[in-house]
Amino acid sequence: MAASVIKANVSTWSSKLAELEQAPSPHYIVFTGYDAAGAMWCPDCVRAVPAVLRAAAAAPGTLLEVDVGQRTDWRGNATHPFRTAPALKLTGIPTLLQWGGGAAVKRLGPELEACGSPAEVEALLAKSGFFQ
Repeated sequence: MAASVIKANVSTWSSKLAELEQAPSPHYIVFTGYDAAGAMWCPDCVRAVPAVLRAAAAAPGTLLEVDVGQRTDWRGNATHPFRTAPALKLTGIPTLLQWGGGAAVKRLGPELEACGSPAEVEALLAKSGFFQ
């Protein structure tokens, strides 16, 4: 079982990343987007993130779930801090990282976006060995 799930957003990113790096490993980060009511606004995230959270819950380590902000904060914003951060350079959400040594060791981004159903996400995670 995952030791814990840590939640972060743009303003808490640095402190929560430091918390992740001190938590039991392996370390994973999933980026998603929530609206003001707490619902995911990204259709790809709606399909993928619940399957990612289930897989992480069954694996060892710690997961950091990061909210990129509301749709207007993310869409079309080339200067969003998660797009410009050298260690991240996100191009879309959802993005799943395995994190180690202050950088992404493994990444699934467009692959998650391309999944048409939660079952396809589960198959992708199994095939990639992401949580193994």
